[in-house]
Amino acid sequence: MYHHLNGKIVEKTPTAVVLDVNGIGYEVRVPLSTFSSLPNAGETVKLLTHFIVREDLQALYGFATEEEREAFKLLISISGIGPKLAITLLSGVTLQELKRAIQEKNVPVLTAISGIGQKTAERVIVELKDKIGRTEVSAGKELIHDASISDQTVEDSVLALVSLGYTKQKAKDAVQKVLKTSLSKKVSVEEIIRTALKHV
Repeated sequence: MYHHLNGKIVEKTPTAVVLDVNGIGYEVRVPLSTFSSLPNAGETVKLLTHFIVREDLQALYGFATEEEREAFKLLISISGIGPKLAITLLSGVTLQELKRAIQEKNVPVLTAISGIGQKTAERVIVELKDKIGRTEVSAGKELIHDASISDQTVEDSVLALVSLGYTKQKAKDAVQKVLKTSLSKKVSVEEIIRTALKHV
């Protein structure tokens, strides 16, 4: 619902910031890593947001980078980990440390964070080991395509198919098939998606 907020910092604490956006004050909960990157009160900042609505909660969570927001989304997709615990995890270690701990199956690094027990740490490692931690090559650079088609166009096409419910690999395969038949002509994201949908 809310992709990002761009506003003036009214007040900030290590766990939350209040942003004035056109006269409306938004309370945004943030991890420590985002708090550390915030400018002083009175200055303007853009935060990438994730809005959570439950029976007992309506809250906005804000992040300095897309990588942080994606890690948060992955964490809350795990059974037993709510937004509060996800923020605690992202505050207890840096994103790089979290990735390393998951890839190296380093449970003690995670259990050292307040509120994270042995079972929760193990669940995080098992569920995220294939989803977080590896630096992915952009699909635009990875797939073979005509020089007239930008890497961004290719990446946008893959992401659009993923948002439609396809796995990233299936989306890449379908886009690659389209690109192979379009090596001599320039095609738009819409044309790639429309043709790719016939291959997935």
